[in-house]
Amino acid sequence: EVRPVWVDALNNTIKGQGFDWLELDVSDRIATIGGEAASDTIATRGFNAAQTAIRNDAAASADVDLVINNIKVAGQQGLGEAFARLGRLPAAAACQQAFIETLAGRFVGFERASARITGESAQLLDALSGVALRCQAHQIEVGGHTDLSGGAGRNLLLSQARADAVKEYLVSRNVPAGRLSAIGYGEERPVDTSGGPEADARNRRIEFAVRAG
Repeated sequence: EVRPVWVDALNNTIKGQGFDWLELDVSDRIATIGGEAASDTIATRGFNAAQTAIRNDAAASADVDLVINNIKVAGQQGLGEAFARLGRLPAAAACQQAFIETLAGRFVGFERASARITGESAQLLDALSGVALRCQAHQIEVGGHTDLSGGAGRNLLLSQARADAVKEYLVSRNVPAGRLSAIGYGEERPVDTSGGPEADARNRRIEFAVRAG
């Protein structure tokens, strides 16, 4: 794949704004913003600067459909690191692992008792969209799960609505709808049965299951 000429120019522009640790790259119309920042605040500023630079550059904005944040802070794994490790045409097992690693310690957030995705989840969903785009040779199930509060019937409907919302988000990022399915499991598959708010938080989740295409 030929590296677009605008990539080096934008990297120079961003570094000139004081983010000399940041590196922008692009492949298959997906831009990755990486590097290691000294703090979360600096990481956020760097990502926003790079994203704005892409948006304001005509050639870049025409070449990029998705921007993934892969900035590390204090050596911790970046949000898009699992995506960055995926090669082209990855096996189903590699795709499954990439979804697991991207979601490790992270949750797609929804408004209370709603299927409306919170704005804070956009970068996570974009990273997940990148994995799904690389893995579109396979079938990908989006699974919705709830905690035990609210009643089994209501929870089943809510989990389905949330799985549908995530699927729709992925489709909006150009993941082929025909490679995706959405299933709500309600409260049937808890990962923590100890009870209490922390267990409830772990049980309210979105998961991905990959089957070889």
